[in-house]
Amino acid sequence: MKSDLINYDIIIIGGGCVGSGIALDSTLRGYKVLLLEKNDFASGASSKSSKLIHGGVRYLEKAIKELDGSQYNLVIEGLEERFYFLKNAPYFSKKLKINIPIYSYLNLIYTFFGTFIYKLIAKNKSLGKNHFLNKVVSKLLFSNIKQENLKGIMSFYDGTFLDFKMVISLLQTAFQNGAVVKNYCEVIEFLYDENNKISGVKYFDKIENKSYEINSKVIINATGANTDNMRILDDKDSKEILALSSGIHIVVSKDIFNINEGILIPNTSDGRVIFILPYLNHFLIGTTDNKTIYEENPKVKNQEIDYLLNEINKYFEKSIKKEDILSSWSGIRPLVKNENKNETQQLVREHIITTSKNGLITIAGGKWTTYRKMAEKLVDFLVDVKHLEKQKDCETKKHKLFGNSSNEIELDKLMNFYPISKATKESLKTLYGSSCTQILNIANEKDDFELINPNLPYLKAEIAYCITYEFVKKPIDFLSRRIGLCYVNKKSALDCVDIVCEEMGNLLSWDDELIQKEKVECKDYIYNFY
Repeated sequence: MKSDLINYDIIIIGGGCVGSGIALDSTLRGYKVLLLEKNDFASGASSKSSKLIHGGVRYLEKAIKELDGSQYNLVIEGLEERFYFLKNAPYFSKKLKINIPIYSYLNLIYTFFGTFIYKLIAKNKSLGKNHFLNKVVSKLLFSNIKQENLKGIMSFYDGTFLDFKMVISLLQTAFQNGAVVKNYCEVIEFLYDENNKISGVKYFDKIENKSYEINSKVIINATGANTDNMRILDDKDSKEILALSSGIHIVVSKDIFNINEGILIPNTSDGRVIFILPYLNHFLIGTTDNKTIYEENPKVKNQEIDYLLNEINKYFEKSIKKEDILSSWSGIRPLVKNENKNETQQLVREHIITTSKNGLITIAGGKWTTYRKMAEKLVDFLVDVKHLEKQKDCETKKHKLFGNSSNEIELDKLMNFYPISKATKESLKTLYGSSCTQILNIANEKDDFELINPNLPYLKAEIAYCITYEFVKKPIDFLSRRIGLCYVNKKSALDCVDIVCEEMGNLLSWDDELIQKEKVECKDYIYNFY
């Protein structure tokens, strides 16, 4: 076991959206920060979201129906944060028109006023005008939507983003400003001082196969669905604060819908909504909301697939079948318990901050859109309540994230000098923003613009870049949470395993035994996708 002589101000356990947001906020404020993640960054729910940046039209509906102030406040905060999200990460996020099919005039009035209030709450941070398309225009633009009794389509705007790339960008920005971030480092024990207060952590580095002990003024538990397990590690008598909920998404070809806009299915058999959204040149459909227990790699259940297909096929002329599904995954939402509500779909997506008797600080709940605000409130809490010496005010409202240093026109001009296809250009911009120039420089220096697969847009040079700049330790990191291939096409991801493992083996000087081990591990992980 080794001892790290560095004493940190803050140790963050958990490398999802919340932990990454806290790492950036606290680093920009001048604190010495270490973030530890037991697997790869964004390997939990943070890479398995609905890819929406939103205040939540369904939260607004609940707020009005139930006169629930907490739901309403969540919408206000979400719409505020949507603005900063899009502003600071323009390559990895964008506004998106979402269309709602209307089948009764009563529903038209209801939807019109709902989307109007939603836009009104956003005020000057609104993303665009709402529109109503009559039946004739709707039929022309959305030919696959069922036409019988269709009155028209109501459109409004929200945001969409690449969740896994957003986490990486947050960590890159934090790292660039002095934070230390480590994946595959599992906290296995807390260290305590003579007063039985938490003073540090013992963690195991799975790559180095070594244990380390590190001290810190503050320890933060930001482990998402694993929150309660981490609290029990500190105090075996801790009571659960989370109600875990599973949500699945399926991915199909973009040709099925033949549009580049989102669709919201407003009325399902159990009162939920379903989103159909463009995603990495495909379409994503989701989600479900069911009680579950903690699993590190949850699997999609057949009944969940059946539910989604049954619900969406009520709205389309051409049915989507199981064989149309290219990939599907399950994520676990860390929802805060409410003893008065039995169903997870009833729970408000608020967050809480708690402190154990030993001093472990836990932040739990919330949603992706409000990650920045959650981080700000947590660091404010450390200063105001835990008396961590104040260094600077929060800067994350105005801080551009890594990969957003140049405009798209300049980037397009630069990329035209390289021998790459249009598809590869678009893929590079989508996945790396302005940082894609570094990938092109790597390829140019080696005079190697070879693709990892002739049917896909990804360069082999991306592997070297992701190892150097995006914290990639294993082939599955690259295939899932750096280029997102696992999430959009399971078969294509499996086809790329051998070449990615061998390329990483060459770059990292792996022996044949380790390369074969990584191939098996990578394929086993991908098989978890539906």
